[in-house]
Amino acid sequence: MVYKHLTVVSLILATALMSGCSSKSGNYVLFNDNAKVVNPGNDLNLGVVDEKYEYKIMPNNRLSILIFNHPELSTRDVRAQVAPADERGALVASDGTVSLPLIGVVRVSGLTARECANLLSHEYARYLKNSHVTVEVLNKRVIVLGEVKQPGQVNIIEDTTNILEALGKSGGLTDYAQRDKVLIIRGTQSNPVIKTLDLTKVSALTSGGIRLYPNDVVYVMPNELRRRNLAIAEAVPGIDLAQKILGTLYTGKYLTNTRIFNVNSPEAAVAPIQP
Repeated sequence: MVYKHLTVVSLILATALMSGCSSKSGNYVLFNDNAKVVNPGNDLNLGVVDEKYEYKIMPNNRLSILIFNHPELSTRDVRAQVAPADERGALVASDGTVSLPLIGVVRVSGLTARECANLLSHEYARYLKNSHVTVEVLNKRVIVLGEVKQPGQVNIIEDTTNILEALGKSGGLTDYAQRDKVLIIRGTQSNPVIKTLDLTKVSALTSGGIRLYPNDVVYVMPNELRRRNLAIAEAVPGIDLAQKILGTLYTGKYLTNTRIFNVNSPEAAVAPIQP
């Protein structure tokens, strides 16, 4: 009977461990399918440093627009310094246009900040003298996910940044980071391209692959230790259940073998005291 109980408990433990290793721990790693991976020198600037690269304005960007000697027409006012980041500047609509005082609706999507400034200077020149305009995109960013201490959005001031700066602003790598397999994801949602970067090698710093562009996604993959720990954490509830079942089985057996004292039984009769 004891062996039967132990067999049942063993099956429960094995099921708990197997389910822990094959469920969430397998899904913990993002982008784990057969994605298109490129090597340095391929398309989308992965591994190729474009020194002439300039960011082009797109819908949902927020523009800081400063018009010389006309703060009433600028978006870079006092409120812009204290307003939440997602409310600063002029919002580029989904159709690629921006609505500005005096000149109305202007299409700016696809232009660099410099080209946009020249266009707005030309438009304001019809109403203003010496209409010098400067434009800055406020919400350029990259996304850092995975085994970093502070995952999330990293804002970019210049047109590009590099992966070391992005990781530094994210608090650095955790102890569970797989340092030889950091993914840089770039492209469109329908055609993403992934580059794998090995940060354990100095060659990663010289290949040009560490340069990041706005809207890039950096994913630091978890190492095997993280996956094993996750599998163990998933198995703990099953182990607790097995312990409870085991405790119940042995407690029941103990109670079954315990004889309750009955004062009316012949065995309970008190023998007379011999003089």
